[in-house]
Amino acid sequence: MCGPCCRGKPNVKQVRIGSQDVGISGYDEIMAEALKHLDKTDEEQKSVILRELLARNYVPKPAENEYLGAIWDEFKQLRAKRLGQLEERYHGIPREEIPWFPRVDDERCTGCGACVKFCQKGVYVLDDKAKVANPYRCVVSCTGCLSQCKDGALSFPTLIELRDLMKALRQKYGVLPG
Repeated sequence: MCGPCCRGKPNVKQVRIGSQDVGISGYDEIMAEALKHLDKTDEEQKSVILRELLARNYVPKPAENEYLGAIWDEFKQLRAKRLGQLEERYHGIPREEIPWFPRVDDERCTGCGACVKFCQKGVYVLDDKAKVANPYRCVVSCTGCLSQCKDGALSFPTLIELRDLMKALRQKYGVLPG
């Protein structure tokens, strides 16, 4: 509800989508439903948000990804607060801008699960083989899981690639090197 005077009406929150503010009906309910799925992967959480958004709002098909992106950004902050984490930034740069996460070579992975057991951030899930389910939960420059994989199935970008990328991102976001 938007307040005690509006019983029965869903709450509406203004969200910046592209260059304009758009009213999202049922915003609190969308977020509440998504928060019930904190144990799921980012992709599964996004699908919950999109399903709930479309159930409560008209969203033009070509604009779905833009709407989802805007609400996802707000959800990540809410999720971080709920989990007692800091906002998902690394040295002032949005974490999703930094492509630092492991890659799993399916041909080499035997599905032993050592990486899943080792990683405290929940980056991996194990089906028949390890899979990177939450790439942006990986700590930037951490490679601890590499030593756990006896099959050599994990890889990361090089530290030189990371250094060069971070330099460009610091310029983009106006962040001084620390």
